[in-house]
Amino acid sequence: MRFKGPVAVGVGLFTLVAGASVQHGQMPGMVPAHAQDAKPAQPKGVKSRGLVGSTGAIASVALSIPAALSGQVVELAPGGQTGKQRNLAPSFLYVLEGTLVIETEGGPIGVSGVQYHGEGQSYAGPAGLWYNIMNTGQTPARYLMVFVAPSGAKTWEQAKED
Repeated sequence: MRFKGPVAVGVGLFTLVAGASVQHGQMPGMVPAHAQDAKPAQPKGVKSRGLVGSTGAIASVALSIPAALSGQVVELAPGGQTGKQRNLAPSFLYVLEGTLVIETEGGPIGVSGVQYHGEGQSYAGPAGLWYNIMNTGQTPARYLMVFVAPSGAKTWEQAKED
């Protein structure tokens, strides 16, 4: 699966900035852990795995992105669907529970057509393509949808009935 650069850049920048602020004690009212103890805390019981990555050049993305991350947790009942819609900004979807069937119209190979994503899997969606997310299973499906867009901008639209 190919992931789109703007999503990876946005998530990466957010992680870098948020992580740097916390690491250097720049959060208001917070004292860094290493300033509280003579011996810094060591990692214990931590498991981590990557969710999304990017390959290739990202020549079309400016580094001064006036964007914000926004997200929501969506639950689809068994047999439920989002209906035909499209994102107006790059998106990142992570399946929390269940299995999703994502049917996308158009786009490059690897994005266009039908894809199945189970619990713990992710999908980076480009802006502008029409899609429908369905839960064909017998239990509810939940997913996290994150957008990278200018603050306050509309991030998706529902298709109008013909």
